[in-house]
Amino acid sequence: MKTHISNSLLSAPALMFMMCCDMRNFSAVANALGITQSSVSKTMQKFEREIGLQLFIRNSRPLALTPEARLLHKNLRSLKGEMLRSLSTLQSKNYIKPILRVGILESLHLHLGFEIIKQTLLYHSQITMISASANVLLQRLIERKLDLIITNVATSDALHIFTKRIFTEPSVLILPKTFALEDDHEWTWQRLAVCGLPLVKYWNETGAGEINETFLRMHGLSFPDRISVDTNALMVKLISEGIGWGFSRPTTVLQNLHFLPHLAIRPMQPPTFSREVFIIGREQEFILESEILYSLSTHYLQRQLIPQILDFAPWVKDRFQVG
Repeated sequence: MKTHISNSLLSAPALMFMMCCDMRNFSAVANALGITQSSVSKTMQKFEREIGLQLFIRNSRPLALTPEARLLHKNLRSLKGEMLRSLSTLQSKNYIKPILRVGILESLHLHLGFEIIKQTLLYHSQITMISASANVLLQRLIERKLDLIITNVATSDALHIFTKRIFTEPSVLILPKTFALEDDHEWTWQRLAVCGLPLVKYWNETGAGEINETFLRMHGLSFPDRISVDTNALMVKLISEGIGWGFSRPTTVLQNLHFLPHLAIRPMQPPTFSREVFIIGREQEFILESEILYSLSTHYLQRQLIPQILDFAPWVKDRFQVG
């Protein structure tokens, strides 16, 4: 495995200092680096002595930064971003291809993830593509294990990140095929509550589970907590077998088209909600790559994904927004 170029630009203590500023917790930094908390604490104490500045107010939770630390962190982020851009220019002139690590939502990895790898492979010596839920992706970005992520924004106190919206998609009901025989009535929330099948929920520690649960609570909607899963494929399979019903996004259905003959995809009745998907990165870093991924993603959505989605959910046309 090649060492990522960003790890060679600054000293190890400086990189650890930046992680401490981002995560505001020595234990979290230690977990991310696979070392002990005492090692992080000792390294930061030595770093402070070497530069002659107090950087942390250690008796506060979360870890507080001194004014000097905030300024140093800002300057290091700017310096690292400039060094990355300069190195990228030098590498391209010398035909050296950089490394890129991208995280993407599970519901997008087979289509958009594949397209990103296919279109950018020529320009990178190594591409790592990780699929996971929103909260996991954001944590790996903060821990500097990923360079850019494509995800809905999960709850986080993360600082110094940028977000740029790629698209907004509405939610749809995903029902067993047998429910299609009862289309004489709209599938309201009240009707679903007495349909005889349980709601197949996303596990609440996943990004999808978090936004779905927030939506249900906001609107006073309650369903028995009988089935919770952490993957789209399992949720859709359970519904296709008539074990329950659910609600998710059109891209989830597109990811599992082989189940479509056994499903009834229907509009969500009020109250409804949509999911926004962003490209997210650390400030001052991988700016050019983020623009390339943004442009590639929006074009692919408009040309490929949305036309496929309209084949099974034509009513979402006016609610699917790109850019």
